[in-house]
Amino acid sequence: MPLSLVSDVADVNDYLPAAPTPAALAAAAPVNQPAGAVASVMDTVDIQAVLDYIEARGFHFTPWQVASYITAIRTKPFVILAGVSGTGKSALPRLVADATGAVATTVPVRPDWNDSSELLGYKNLKSDFEPGHLLQFAREAAENLDKQYFFLLDEMNIARPEYYFAEVLSRIEEAGVLLDDEPATPLKQDAGDEWGKVVIPSNLAIVGSVNMDETTFGFSRKVLDRAFVIEFSDVDLSLIGGGGAVAAPQQWHADAWRREGATLAGHPRSGDPSVVRVIETLTELNDLLQPAQLHFGYRVRDEIAMFVLAAEQQPDQFESMEGGQIDPLDLAISMKVLPRIQGSGPTISNLLKQLGEWAQPSGGAASAFPVSAQRIDLMQRRLVETGFTNYWT
Repeated sequence: MPLSLVSDVADVNDYLPAAPTPAALAAAAPVNQPAGAVASVMDTVDIQAVLDYIEARGFHFTPWQVASYITAIRTKPFVILAGVSGTGKSALPRLVADATGAVATTVPVRPDWNDSSELLGYKNLKSDFEPGHLLQFAREAAENLDKQYFFLLDEMNIARPEYYFAEVLSRIEEAGVLLDDEPATPLKQDAGDEWGKVVIPSNLAIVGSVNMDETTFGFSRKVLDRAFVIEFSDVDLSLIGGGGAVAAPQQWHADAWRREGATLAGHPRSGDPSVVRVIETLTELNDLLQPAQLHFGYRVRDEIAMFVLAAEQQPDQFESMEGGQIDPLDLAISMKVLPRIQGSGPTISNLLKQLGEWAQPSGGAASAFPVSAQRIDLMQRRLVETGFTNYWT
């Protein structure tokens, strides 16, 4: 279907059944909540109910995909959903929003986006400011801090994200270094009195859906370092879903989505044994990546560790369709580290060989990181067959 110009933000209710009217929520909480408040809210969160809701709506996702999406949002409010077309990448954020009483909107990216005007706004010929889609949505979210908001950029890489998304990335990243009493930088500082004070509030997450083919652009490390990438490539055409009554959605307060810390140093559980395991594992991984100049820094370490800590609050949901447990650290490595690897030649070939041995030890030993091992194997085979490889299917 050819792309058309979009003047208005897409409404989830145009193409998904409307969720029942939400019950009255608690009064809006301050933007910065103590860790104990977030944990107490998470005690009432039921990811299995979200899975049941999605299944009844006729969509199918494995438990780990939904759990990873929710946990990634609770770690950093920027997630990229990638994979085969028609696997539900664009539907997942809307369905999860419906299932939890959140608000979602979709904006299709156009190939001619070469700056931030569509997202943040611009001054027209009369010098009047025209707010962009994201700026309007961010203001609405800031006025309703008790409710979670999801902003979906559909076909995010049909234009170059580095061109139109750079300013937004900077504002997302700023949240990781601000002290509790420091004001956030407005999204569009030159937007005048009405719009020039709008920031990215704590209850707003940005999600991008992408297809990786010859018609789209790749992602720079700047973008990948600041996002969690969840890949949808496994397809079981025998699964249909639906057939049951759609239960009333849950009503998650925005606190249920709020992360416990912006950095690992500020996280209340930074001394947990699981963090020690994460750091030891990532140190080994970085040693393998460094000769190819693909090693990562503290940001990636922090976000992987915080993802693992958040996953510990819902451990039973990280499983395959067959019921096998999946290690959140394995998933986090696949989401945050492997997308950085692309290229050709002996350096990449040797790196993938070493990573494969690291993730899947030889000699009959059980795979240490089977999710990552499977992706590394695919990347190795692609390099042999085509002379070039990357993470994307």
